[in-house]
Amino acid sequence: MEMDKYKEEKQKENVLIDLITKIALIAIATREIAETYFRINFWIDKIKEKPEKEAKSSFLIPEKTKLTFKNIIGFKETKSELKSALEWPLKYKELMENYDIEPINGICLFGPPGCGKTHFVRCAAGEFNVNLYLASPSTIGSMWYGQTEKRIRKLFNEARRNSPSIIAIDEADKLLPKSSGSSVQPRVISEFLQNMDGLLTEKSQTIVILLTNEPWKLNEAIIRRGRVDRIIYVPPPDYETRVLLFKYYMSKVMHNIDENVSFKELGNLTEASQKGYYSSAAIREICRTAKEEAFKNTLSSINKVKISMEHFQIALLKVPPDISTESISKYNEWKMTYASYMLP
Repeated sequence: MEMDKYKEEKQKENVLIDLITKIALIAIATREIAETYFRINFWIDKIKEKPEKEAKSSFLIPEKTKLTFKNIIGFKETKSELKSALEWPLKYKELMENYDIEPINGICLFGPPGCGKTHFVRCAAGEFNVNLYLASPSTIGSMWYGQTEKRIRKLFNEARRNSPSIIAIDEADKLLPKSSGSSVQPRVISEFLQNMDGLLTEKSQTIVILLTNEPWKLNEAIIRRGRVDRIIYVPPPDYETRVLLFKYYMSKVMHNIDENVSFKELGNLTEASQKGYYSSAAIREICRTAKEEAFKNTLSSINKVKISMEHFQIALLKVPPDISTESISKYNEWKMTYASYMLP
């Protein structure tokens, strides 16, 4: 009997010890969770309160460029469209108001990479002698809570204060993308749209130009009348432009070019094919490679070797088309979706 009683007491003791142990473990775990929670919240608060200690950001310093539309080689149609879109609001603002014509608020400049969209904007700013604020997601974006929105406000305020001006956003589709599931992006887009709408309300002489290689990724809220009023395509260079580009990139070595070099023939050799299209950047690379090939021949020769069509043929083998036919089809399809935004 005593033995049974002893076992029963021992069993109760073990159950109690087990219960106390579990309670202790729960208490420890709860404390660790609580401490972790407070540590996380402490740093979240710090991040939210983090002051932005930085020199005046480069995108807040306006560019004053001496470039004009004369510095754009070729691209006759695109140049004409951009000039027409900017001329009225930047040169004839008061006259437009007299006729109750609302100025253009925004322009979307789109097309494949390497075709000079940023160069177009710089030349436009110089042509109309206005301040240019060139920004991108990397210069506006911040890891700190609310700082991206703050930078957007600063950008628009600076541009308004120093108008007439152009705000150009490079890689706009990354700053203003379609819904991504991020909690940050809606705040950024909302801030940008509010400031953009404010330009029209205040009748400010500031125009926003969105630059993008992938316009179909832009948030739908930005591509609508009253915000973006003109869609301008910067395509791969056409035949006339390619010939002019070859002449331009070889202009400093004309004394060193063989008489068999035909710029018109080079324009034909870089025509679009099933392999794709050549960008302006690719044309520049072909010229650079041809010069290098002639230079290498000169190093291994007694006499100076002139740049010939043979050197260009080698360069064409080394520098293939850099824009796919599929991407051009996609650009044309997107362009047709917004055909009414194009100039007649």
